[in-house]
Amino acid sequence: MPGTMAGAETPLVVWRLIDGKPGHEKQSAGLVQGLEASRRLAVYDFDMRFKALFWRQVRGHALGARAPTPPDVPSPTLILGAGHRTHLGLLIVRRVCGGKCVALMKPSLPTSWFDLVFVPRHDRYRRRRNMVETEGVICPAPEGEKDPRAGLILIGGESRHFRWANEEVADTVRAIARAAPEVVWQVCDSRRTPAGFRAGVGHSDNLRYRAWAETSSDFLERALAVATQVWVTVDSASMLYEALAARARVGVIELPRKRSARLNKHSRGVASLLAAGRVHSAGSGLRLPRAQIDGGGEPEHRRCAQIVVERLLGDA
Repeated sequence: MPGTMAGAETPLVVWRLIDGKPGHEKQSAGLVQGLEASRRLAVYDFDMRFKALFWRQVRGHALGARAPTPPDVPSPTLILGAGHRTHLGLLIVRRVCGGKCVALMKPSLPTSWFDLVFVPRHDRYRRRRNMVETEGVICPAPEGEKDPRAGLILIGGESRHFRWANEEVADTVRAIARAAPEVVWQVCDSRRTPAGFRAGVGHSDNLRYRAWAETSSDFLERALAVATQVWVTVDSASMLYEALAARARVGVIELPRKRSARLNKHSRGVASLLAAGRVHSAGSGLRLPRAQIDGGGEPEHRRCAQIVVERLLGDA
């Protein structure tokens, strides 16, 4: 469980509580990446599904010299967690070991108990002084030199909120490739993509199909790092915000909602991005506009990291 460090100054000790859910872990990893841009860190991960190591460290700090097994991890200055399984642990560590605790997403416990809470703008919540709105979820930003000919089309599938139709989505994918023939588009499906979708996409000179089961675990991260343009089906919430974090121009392939009378929180988030010009709708044209600013300014993970530094760390 080594810490990750860079630079010569004394590292800032961060305990990161994780729950095994990739979406949650990406959020705290994104905040860590943002902090690493300006601070030397020593990061220690504790998996809250398997708590033996966590409790041994907490007990060692609580008992001090009387502990039968002294802690081998230093006390934290910052404690991060996303997901219900991490919330109580954040508070216990702060109480026993010190430090400031940060919850990502609205916690299941009272928000006033935490030092800082980051909440996506599309969630409905009562505003408090220790809560900060984020544009979607915080996630890491892949680093790489952008290739103007590199494009991605990220495909989701069946979901609770949207109606899926293989033929209609495949038609849109082919139309995007025809509208921007100078771009080599990689079409990346997911676990949720229904059988038969790949056959519907067919073949063309500037389309390359990449099935999720046939790619390496870091393929998408590497592809996002170089992609200049990214289209995402609207059901793929995490992919949408990861594409924005990668500072690509982003388009949304919209799908009909299953309950058209009511917007779910993801639909509200997409509507906000469209209104702000941060993403482009396929219904408004199949070429991503050159006027769209790549990445739309400072990445969200760095903005949020700066808020942590200003509000919680001071001169730490």
